[in-house]
Amino acid sequence: MTNDSDKHLTSANADSATTRIKDSAQESDENITEQSRESLASGSAEHSQADVATKTDDSHGNANSKSQGTEQSDDKSAATSEMPKADSLTPSQRFRIYNNNIKDGLKNGIQFTKYLDQLTETSDTNELLESATHLFSFKMDTDFVAFPHQYTASDYYLLFMGRLLEIHNEEGLLLTSAADHEELSVAFEALGERVSFKFVLVGGRNGGAFFTDKVSGLHLFYMNLERQQIRFNSKAFTDLFAVTLADVPADKKMAAIDTLITFAKDLQRDYQFSADYNLLETDNNATYQTRHAALPAGTVDKLFVASADSHYMLQNAPAGNGAIIELEDDLVFGIADAGTQTAPKWVITTSDPKNQVSLMAVLLNYDFIRQWYLANRDDLEIQSDPLIFA
Repeated sequence: MTNDSDKHLTSANADSATTRIKDSAQESDENITEQSRESLASGSAEHSQADVATKTDDSHGNANSKSQGTEQSDDKSAATSEMPKADSLTPSQRFRIYNNNIKDGLKNGIQFTKYLDQLTETSDTNELLESATHLFSFKMDTDFVAFPHQYTASDYYLLFMGRLLEIHNEEGLLLTSAADHEELSVAFEALGERVSFKFVLVGGRNGGAFFTDKVSGLHLFYMNLERQQIRFNSKAFTDLFAVTLADVPADKKMAAIDTLITFAKDLQRDYQFSADYNLLETDNNATYQTRHAALPAGTVDKLFVASADSHYMLQNAPAGNGAIIELEDDLVFGIADAGTQTAPKWVITTSDPKNQVSLMAVLLNYDFIRQWYLANRDDLEIQSDPLIFA
C-alpha cells in the first residue's frame, strides 16, 4: 500500500511539473517576436537540421521521428516549412534563437569596423567615398546588441573631408575629438582653435550637409555626395572672415579659405562634383552679381571717396557705366553695369595676371574696399545659390 501510494504521488508530481513547464513555456512564448522566429527559420543548414530533429522528438515522439529525419535529409526546405510554431519551441531552441540573434548583432558590428578601417586607411579615393557613404547611414545597434560608444554621420563627413586632403598630401585641417564623448570637430591650422567647425546634416529629400561654425552657426558651404555638389555661401564667408575675424591677419584667413577651396577642387577632380565658389572664384572671367541688379545712386561715388583717402585712383570702367581701381601686382578691382538701360545688372569683377585672386581676397586685403562693401552690403552683397542658402 505504501508503494502504490508513493507511485501515485510520484505520478501526480510529474503531471504537476509537466503542467508548470507547459504554463511557463506558454508564458515565455508571448515574448518571442516575429524576428526571432525568422532568425530560427533562416539559420544555417546545420542549425536548421539540428533544431528540426529536436522539435520532432519533443512534439511527436519516437513513433514518427524516422519519417521526419528522412524528410530533413531529402528536402531541407520541407524540413524548414515544418518548423514548429513559437508555442512548441523547447528551451534549447529558444536559446539557439537568442544566440543566433547575438551573433547577427556582432556580425553587424564587425561589418561596421570593416567600413571604418577602409575609411581611415585606404589611399584610393573611390574606396574612400564608398566607405564614407556606407557609414553615413549605418545602424550599429540591433535588437539584441547595442554599442554604447558611437560617432555620428556628421563625424564621418569630417573624417571623409580630412582623409581626402590627406590622400592628396594637402594640409590645413586639425581634426580633434571631444575628451568626454564621441564627437569630432575640425579647425584650421592657420587660425588655431579660434573657430571650430562641424557638419550639420540636412533632413528630408535633399540630404547633404552644411559645413558649420560651431559657435555662430554660419554655414560656410553645402556638400551633397549623392548629387555631387558643393556650394559656397558668400554671406557666411563675409560674416565670419570679414567681420567676426576682422582682427586676424588676412594671410592667415586666406590660408584657411584656401584649404576649403583645395577640398572643393579635390571633389571636382576625383568625383566630378559641380562647384559654385561664389566670391571665392579666382577666374578673371567670373562676374559677381550684386544682390540688387540696380544700385542706388551714389554707391560708386562712395567708393571713389574711399579710394582717394587710401591713395588709390578710381577710373572709369572701359566697358561703360562703372569704375575700376588698379591695385598692387596688376590686380584690378571693378564694378560695372553689365546690363542695359532698361534692365541693369551690376556686377563686381577682379582680374590678375595669374588668375589667383578672388573677391574674398580683395575684401580681406584692402580695408577701404571691405569697409565700402560692408557699408553698402544690403545692395552689394554677392548672391549665393538661393535654393540652398535662404
